[in-house]
Amino acid sequence: MKRIIHLLEVFVIVCLLSGCWDSEEIEDLSLLVGVGIDLGEDDQLSLTHQIILPASGQSSVTPAPSYENITVPARTLHDAMRDVAMSKNVLFSNQQRLIIINDNVLRNLPLDAVINQFIKDNDTRRSCIILVSKDPAEQILSTGEAGSVPSNDLYSLSENISATSKILPSITLGQTSASLQAAGSFAIQSVSIKEKMLKLDGASVINDHSELAGMLTADEVSYMNWLEGNIEGGIIVGEHKGKRFSVEVINQTNKEIKTTVKESQVTIDISTEYNTRLSEDWYSNEDSFNSTYLKEIEKEAEKEVERQVEIILDKLQNDLKSDAPGFFYYIRSQHPKFYKENKDNMDKIFSKANVQFKVDLKIIDFGAKGATK
Repeated sequence: MKRIIHLLEVFVIVCLLSGCWDSEEIEDLSLLVGVGIDLGEDDQLSLTHQIILPASGQSSVTPAPSYENITVPARTLHDAMRDVAMSKNVLFSNQQRLIIINDNVLRNLPLDAVINQFIKDNDTRRSCIILVSKDPAEQILSTGEAGSVPSNDLYSLSENISATSKILPSITLGQTSASLQAAGSFAIQSVSIKEKMLKLDGASVINDHSELAGMLTADEVSYMNWLEGNIEGGIIVGEHKGKRFSVEVINQTNKEIKTTVKESQVTIDISTEYNTRLSEDWYSNEDSFNSTYLKEIEKEAEKEVERQVEIILDKLQNDLKSDAPGFFYYIRSQHPKFYKENKDNMDKIFSKANVQFKVDLKIIDFGAKGATK
């Protein structure tokens, strides 16, 4: 009996030990956090892989690099990734945070081809963020303060949407794939290098053929966010009585988008409401305790937003001819029959659509100072 119990104990111990049979030392892994894609020479791509380096554990006046970039040329993305294995351990992409695609790549290749390998790869996280770079992606992944990791810096910057309206909500690899399958246009946040610093700077518009339709400036990104009713924070700068003011968005209180179809003519009605704060007022005789005074500023701020929306609508409908805000999703849900018959022409339909926009801004706070007397 004791012999049987002993054998059972040995069996259980062996089973528990086998649970770590495929474990690997972290020092032996190439932890991939970012990938940059550029055009190379001779019809090739150039891939830059950003790999986290383990901490050395040694103190030094000069901090040791926290990452390593490996750039390889290849004809396809998968080929490039495998070529890395000739100089580094096999890449471990479960911690990958972003993919940066240089805009020149998208001027030569459709986006669905560029991200195809990442979609097929079971190890690549669907939650990693897609960005488009105006500068070479290799340079983007080499820019940053000593000790920082550019991929992590960009990932953190993308979370600042509650502080400014001039950046887009992050679009992940999974969301990008879904947008391409929906055969509609969408926008991807762009990044550039300004004064040796990384900066989220405008956006790239992808049309319903997976091609780069054009670029938006940072201001135009803000205008489009207002059009979509996609504002989480930011500042409206306007003028009242000839003096400037700033109104800060606190939160959105209502959003309603309705589409109507009459004899193939689409009308899109957008109505949004926000609570705001009068954060700055240059008028020397300000009187924020006066409700009439606040109403005047609200109206001026609303006029400024509507002016901005008119600018971006003109660019989207007449220049880019692209439904980058994604209003076709509302057409699909509200008019499924019409969408099914016209799903391959949604950009063209949007470019001819009648778009009505209304914004209601309510100032509920004006800070510690509300009057000059």
